[in-house]
Amino acid sequence: MKDDDILDEIRKTRQEMDMFMNEMIGFSRISLYKHTYYNPPIDIYETSKEFIIKAELPGMTKDEIIISIADNVLYLKGERKIEEKGKKLEMCYYHMEINYGPFERRIRIPRNININKMKISLKTGILTIILPLKAKIMKRIEIQ
Repeated sequence: MKDDDILDEIRKTRQEMDMFMNEMIGFSRISLYKHTYYNPPIDIYETSKEFIIKAELPGMTKDEIIISIADNVLYLKGERKIEEKGKKLEMCYYHMEINYGPFERRIRIPRNININKMKISLKTGILTIILPLKAKIMKRIEIQ
């Protein structure tokens, strides 16, 4: 298991424990200053012609998302911020299940990707990255 996967599991377990404790003791004040992380759920699949990645990023705009590729790894970064306008000192949450905070997902992609023809769209909170696969070329080798 990779370090990122282990950290994601620890964060997820912590969130589940927080939710359980809130249900057991009722509503409690939640500090907006606690450091939280957002771990956007993703789907990854491949067709005969494309490698496709989808990520749930509700409430985010394309300017808040950074996508880069290096060494056959696609990096998806950003920060999901709390939308409320007022001053943080005036706000007091009693229950908070929506996750906010910085995130970074690393996705290993196949080597036979045509990066120059990739397509990225963000519609109704779903980021879709389509990476076309290069055509597989079969070369006949003569027996000598």
